[in-house]
Amino acid sequence: MKKFEGLNYYEILKIPANSSYFEIKRAYKDALSLYDEDSLVTYALLSKAERNEILNEIENAYWTLIDEKKRTAYDMMLVDSGQMEAATTSREKLNKSVPISSTPVILNENQLYSRVREKMATEEIKKLSDEILSGERLSGNDLKKLREAAGINIQELNYITKISGSVLNAIEEDRLEALPPDLYLRNFLKSYAQILQIDPQKVVDRYFKTILLAQKKDTSDPH
Repeated sequence: MKKFEGLNYYEILKIPANSSYFEIKRAYKDALSLYDEDSLVTYALLSKAERNEILNEIENAYWTLIDEKKRTAYDMMLVDSGQMEAATTSREKLNKSVPISSTPVILNENQLYSRVREKMATEEIKKLSDEILSGERLSGNDLKKLREAAGINIQELNYITKISGSVLNAIEEDRLEALPPDLYLRNFLKSYAQILQIDPQKVVDRYFKTILLAQKKDTSDPH
């Protein structure tokens, strides 16, 4: 998990270096939503000056990466400075999957909550939920299993929670290096749990136990 300071433009928008125009645009909108003054996730965490500084960096990242000439020059700078490998910047073999922004989603939040409530009330899903929350730890894959069992796709979760697709994937895949700072991660996990209608604090506590254990394992591994 990295701090905001020192991140390159791709890291600021939480996208890979070969992202398409649509992916950049979507990530930009997600970032603005996250750091906007109306954002409940970051409102109590940042001063006005800090928020403005972050929003300015997001703007710089967007307008650089959305312009092909500026982006090419920026990529060359990253490669020359050793921050990125040349192959990483190649956009010839872009992921051909449909961008999140063009995927149909449930536009009515109440409709989604109602559907999830019905699913979570079934014996099978209740049993799965109890099993997942009964242990001391909880993984991103556990959350993914419960999300899929509740009939929620990743695009719907992204739309309702305003959490970017890249962050949701990092959470579900337990990719420590791609997770946001702890304060933001806690709020994201709470939002995720609220959609699933399970205890947010249990989800936060158990998920953090999992990633802390993984971090300790990484630091103790000589290889």
